[in-house]
Amino acid sequence: MSGNKMEATATAEVDEKLYSRQLYVMGHEAQRRMMASNALVIGLSGLGVEVAKNCILAGIRGLTLCDPYPPTSYDLGGNFYLSASDTKKNKNDTRAALCRDKLSELNPYVSVTVESGVSIDVLEGKDGIDNSILDPFTCVVVTIPLPDSTLLALNAKCRASGIAFICSRVHSVFGQIFCDFGDEFICVDKDGETPATSQLESLTVCTNDKKEKVLAGKVLEDQGRHGLETGDTIVLARLG
Repeated sequence: MSGNKMEATATAEVDEKLYSRQLYVMGHEAQRRMMASNALVIGLSGLGVEVAKNCILAGIRGLTLCDPYPPTSYDLGGNFYLSASDTKKNKNDTRAALCRDKLSELNPYVSVTVESGVSIDVLEGKDGIDNSILDPFTCVVVTIPLPDSTLLALNAKCRASGIAFICSRVHSVFGQIFCDFGDEFICVDKDGETPATSQLESLTVCTNDKKEKVLAGKVLEDQGRHGLETGDTIVLARLG
C-alpha cells in the first residue's frame, strides 16, 4: 500500500465466480484495490446498514462498524437487521454490535468488526476523537447527523492521513453527500455518460486575458454545442 491510503493496491486473486457481475463493471484492478481497502462506517441507521451491506457484498477487505447508540423503535423502519426485541434488550447493546453478526454472514471473505473505542460523547463533540482509531482505514463513511465540529475534525484528520472521507445523510425522500478524496483525486467519469465527440472545423492559437497562449477550436455548425466545461480533457484524433 502506498503512502496515500486511497491508492490501495493488492495482488490477491479475485474470485471470479463470486464477483462475476461487478467485474464486468469495475474490472479486476478496481476489484483488487477494493479487496485491499478497510472502511469505517459511522452510524448504523437505515442508510448506514445499507452502505455496510453493499460494501461487504462488493468484497471490501475489512469493514468496521461504529455506532454507540442503542436501537430505538425509529430504527425499525430503516435498519432491516434490527427487530422490535432489540429495542428491549440491554441498553449496552449498540446498533453496531447488534448488526455485526448478520452483516458478517453476507461475505465470508470480509472481516466485519465493531469499533467500541468511540463513545456517544465523542460523536456529539463533547470529547475529542483518538487519531489512532482512524489509522487502519482507507475510507471513513459518516451516515448519521453529527455536529459540524465533529464532521470538520474527522474530515481534517482524514485529509491529513490520506484517508477518503464521505459524509451522507437522508431526510425523507431527499439525500445529500459530501466526498473528500484529497487534492490529487481525479474524476475520470463524472456522470457515466459516453464521452462527447465533435468534428472540428479549425484550431487556432490565441492569447487569453492572462496573456497565456491557448488553443481555440471551432466545431462544425451542424455539430451543435460541444458541451465542454472548464477542466475537461480533449483528445484529438484523425488529424491530417
